[in-house]
Amino acid sequence: MIPAERHQHILDALTDESCLSFAALADRLRVSVMTIRRDVAELSASGALIAVRGGVKSLASGARSRDGVTESRSLLHVALSYLKESRVIFLDSGALCRQLAQQIPWTTAMTAVTNDFLIARDILRDTPAQLFFIGGELSRSDHSGYKSLESLGSLSFELLYLSPMSWSERGVWHHDEHRQRWYRALAAASRRTVLLADSCRYDQSGLFHLYSLNIADVVITNFPAAERVLQGYVDPLKLHPLRD
Repeated sequence: MIPAERHQHILDALTDESCLSFAALADRLRVSVMTIRRDVAELSASGALIAVRGGVKSLASGARSRDGVTESRSLLHVALSYLKESRVIFLDSGALCRQLAQQIPWTTAMTAVTNDFLIARDILRDTPAQLFFIGGELSRSDHSGYKSLESLGSLSFELLYLSPMSWSERGVWHHDEHRQRWYRALAAASRRTVLLADSCRYDQSGLFHLYSLNIADVVITNFPAAERVLQGYVDPLKLHPLRD
């Protein structure tokens, strides 16, 4: 069984049981506990599940702190306010955009575009919207494709939602330098870009600079004192800080 298949089996198992041990998963998939640990580490890094001591929890299990849940809901609520009449919407990879996708009131007149396999699966399974999945080489760490740059040149989105895995006042960072061209092409193909700067993702690890925050038309953040920290880095008219 290849890693992508195991990852899907793990996620499917968590839809039935919100919490599973490494040993239980290893028994189900007939692989070693070490293999399960590696798979869980990759899934946790992509935001698809929550790794805990001795096992895993689903995102829906409520394992996050109450404050963290409230902050994410606030980010998503504000993000939805920018949806307006948009019909063609691109959703970046990651847990935050996946949660956002689940809250968008999709209709048959709307088209979801994404490079995230898990978001694509949710859209296809749970909504009447049209789906355009941008593939390319699939990343095992976050279930997303980033190498299909040719397809972006012929596409246009009314709204682009970005949810970076690591950001700071200096911009957005990642360990994969090949994503630089991808995100710049993505922003160029969008009429309006909304970036969700989650405080828990502030100054996380990332070797390569992908883009500055000013690539976005709107930067929504729950980071404390965002106006002070981002002064001189983000146009104040673009910044939408969440208030207490």
